[in-house]
Amino acid sequence: MTTTPHSPSAPVQGITPRRMQFDFSDDMDLVFIEHDPALSFLFLGTWMLLPSLEPYLMRTMRSAMNDIADTGLLHDLKQFCAQEGQHYQQHARANAVILRRMPPAQRARMQQQLAAIEAQYRQFSATRPLAWNLAYAEGFEAYTAAGARTQLELDVFAYMTDPIRDLMRWHIMEELEHRTVAFDACAALGRGYLHRLRTGLYAQKHFIGLGRQLAGTMMQAFPELVAAHQSDAARQLRTQRRRRYFRRTLRNLVGIYLPWYSPARLRMPPAYTLARAEYDRRVADPLTAGAVETPS
Repeated sequence: MTTTPHSPSAPVQGITPRRMQFDFSDDMDLVFIEHDPALSFLFLGTWMLLPSLEPYLMRTMRSAMNDIADTGLLHDLKQFCAQEGQHYQQHARANAVILRRMPPAQRARMQQQLAAIEAQYRQFSATRPLAWNLAYAEGFEAYTAAGARTQLELDVFAYMTDPIRDLMRWHIMEELEHRTVAFDACAALGRGYLHRLRTGLYAQKHFIGLGRQLAGTMMQAFPELVAAHQSDAARQLRTQRRRRYFRRTLRNLVGIYLPWYSPARLRMPPAYTLARAEYDRRVADPLTAGAVETPS
């Protein structure tokens, strides 16, 4: 198969896999966004599916490597997989704590939901064409890049609590670091803009729908946490923050659907550079791509 050259529209700094250590204790605060259990559980719900979604993305990129000769893109694909390998493993550790804290009925329901999600992503890998899987991957990556920019631009971490805050900040920084990879692979092996747009919109709807299902199970599992944040002051505060957040996210999302969209041209907020520098300092044992545990 003929591939297009790996030539992003603007220079992008290197992709660095980082092995992090987070203290996911059984008493960690699940309402990690101050006074906002619903939004906290929406994030936690979407992250619950990452140990299935991110290995799917890795399988997709590894399949793409078989048809790409460009050494720059091949290197980026390997680094993408190395970062995603760390992401899903760290989220799996946090997910295990959350599952342990859930009542038996909701835990069993969540485990059934997660098994169904795993089966669906396995089916995508086994039955869908590579071009479709690449477009799904790019749709997801474009969506998360838009959200990550919002989170850094608005410094939503100022009203979050660790360790989930720390996990989220590290993860979204690396999402932005590898923001060009799925796009470039899709450009090389995909079926053009309209196919990327159509499949990408499906991917975003699919991902959000699954996240909301899992978040609903979490809301049912922890009603006391929800009830603890229902004062008038708490409702007013979270309404103000959500409006600001979703307005900025909508602005960042619009551009990803345009024919001339290129993640390489996105302007990164100063907080992105600061986060990269911080996590680089904290890494004691950097990974190479070949040292990452990878899914089958």
